[in-house]
Amino acid sequence: MVIYYTEGRMDSGNFLRRVLAAHGAEGEILRTENGKPYLASGSVQFSLTDTDGLTAVAVGEQAVGLDAERVRPRKTGAILSRLTPEEREEDFFTLWTAKEAYVKYRGGTLAAYLPLLEYKKGVLYFRDAPIGGTLKHFMLGGCMLCLCTAAEEEISLVRL
Repeated sequence: MVIYYTEGRMDSGNFLRRVLAAHGAEGEILRTENGKPYLASGSVQFSLTDTDGLTAVAVGEQAVGLDAERVRPRKTGAILSRLTPEEREEDFFTLWTAKEAYVKYRGGTLAAYLPLLEYKKGVLYFRDAPIGGTLKHFMLGGCMLCLCTAAEEEISLVRL
């Protein structure tokens, strides 16, 4: 799995096309009914994330979900009310990127999946059972990233 990234302001659509071209993947980019982009050719799987000052795309052969959040102080009142008591004990950026990466991996929507997800003691649960995938967290340029895939993979980071 390769994660291509750039820091600073960049149009995410242009960056995605640049990444796919650099990866040798061509074809029309379509969207599922929930908005997840994919290549009509199906030659590779990818997931795009864009947060304050960082744009990244994970590209590989298997389904993937990638999310990033800039780590900074946040007003958490409204957010905390949506978390379980156990989740309030977790690092917010770790649990939130895990949830979003999983939703992207599954091709769902946050509105549909969020009530069904719980992150506790480093494990993400969907409908009270551990998810059927792997999560990999890491910091990059002041952002917490989470990669969700079906099976553990080696990750290469490429700055463009």
